[in-house]
Amino acid sequence: MTHWREILRTTPMRLTLRLVVLFVAASLGAFAVTWWLANEALLDATETVLEQQIDELSAADEPQAIGQAVKAAVKRSDSDHLLLRYDGPDGTVGNYLGRLPPGKFRQSDLEDEQHDVDGHYILLGKNVAGGTLTVGQDAEALTELRDVFIQVLTFTLLPTALLVLTGGVFIALRSARRAAAIEDTLARLTAGDLAARLPVLTGPPDDLTRVGSAIDRLAAAQEASVAALRQVSADIAHDLKTPIQRLAVLLSEARDKAPHLEVLDRASAEIDGIVATFQSLLRIAQIEGGSPRSRFAPVDLGSLAETMVELYEAAAEETGHNLHLTLTDPATIKGDRMLLGQLLANLIENALRHTSSGAITVFVENASLIVADKGPGIPKEERQAVLRRLYRLDRSRSTPGNGLGLSLVDAIVKLHDGSLVLSDNDPGLRVTVRFAEFTEM
Repeated sequence: MTHWREILRTTPMRLTLRLVVLFVAASLGAFAVTWWLANEALLDATETVLEQQIDELSAADEPQAIGQAVKAAVKRSDSDHLLLRYDGPDGTVGNYLGRLPPGKFRQSDLEDEQHDVDGHYILLGKNVAGGTLTVGQDAEALTELRDVFIQVLTFTLLPTALLVLTGGVFIALRSARRAAAIEDTLARLTAGDLAARLPVLTGPPDDLTRVGSAIDRLAAAQEASVAALRQVSADIAHDLKTPIQRLAVLLSEARDKAPHLEVLDRASAEIDGIVATFQSLLRIAQIEGGSPRSRFAPVDLGSLAETMVELYEAAAEETGHNLHLTLTDPATIKGDRMLLGQLLANLIENALRHTSSGAITVFVENASLIVADKGPGIPKEERQAVLRRLYRLDRSRSTPGNGLGLSLVDAIVKLHDGSLVLSDNDPGLRVTVRFAEFTEM
């Protein structure tokens, strides 16, 4: 049902339906006009015949003579096809003595069991010789004309409309497959797979083919640009990492020779922070490159959370925090266990760093991972900004950190095709990560 709904929403299908409706409406209009013209022509011809019959019957222009002429005509005629009646001064004669509808020229359903009359008739009345002479003819010709039009309508209009509709469905299905290929490629590009390209679109070139080619060109340019940017970032990090590590070694040696100089300890701590920053930047670049996907395997979120909470439990107690774990039907997802552990470690460390004391709770609900604290939280208008690299809130600039913790979490979530939501824990921050549950094929 969903598949057909998608087809009905496609532009070719909508255009086809509109054309079918327009065609049917135009055809019905043409049929209606043709029917009206043919019907009027047939009624005019019938009226002419009935007028001739009235003229013949009333030629004597005397009531008795007209009555005799009507009686003689009744004997020669069949009441199923021809009605004759004269309402004269001496009474009524004819093969129909029932009620007559008013009017001069009219159509009516008549019934007279005595004279075996039962059907639809076309009647013409005229005042002659002090009475009313009425002649009627069965409307079989009109019925036959209507039947012919219905047959033409049934065997030409409807099959043509169905044929056009079938062709439209075929075209829409073909267009839907091409549009689905474009949507799938765009979804992969949005998810970070910049190597995604459209498959070869079968059929003659059209507007979708041109759109697909433009998407491929855009994706190729974007891939080249991002690859160059990543390469520059990696080169800078690698080139600076070695001299910084050498500087750390020199500071360590100087500290050993002059342990009383506190400034060397502070300098060494700063160097360690710089090294950690470069390592985090390199890690994010590797993750965004997609290379860890090759190591994806089923990961039990419950078991992973238990391990990480147990690892940080002692450190939390030392700083006056209570680290709790709540498991609710934990699911298995497909991913890199080491990176998922890094994700949870970053969230716990972030909560410990920004919460002075109190409870920090880790929830695992099906395929969702939630870390909630009672700290100051993050203002709503800055919740997207904190995911950027090296971004720090004003109040956090004096605390340890490099502004890459949540950036790394965001990169890991995107690598696993998950979603990351920062919300208010009232008070504090609530970080919710949702993954797709892994199912065996």
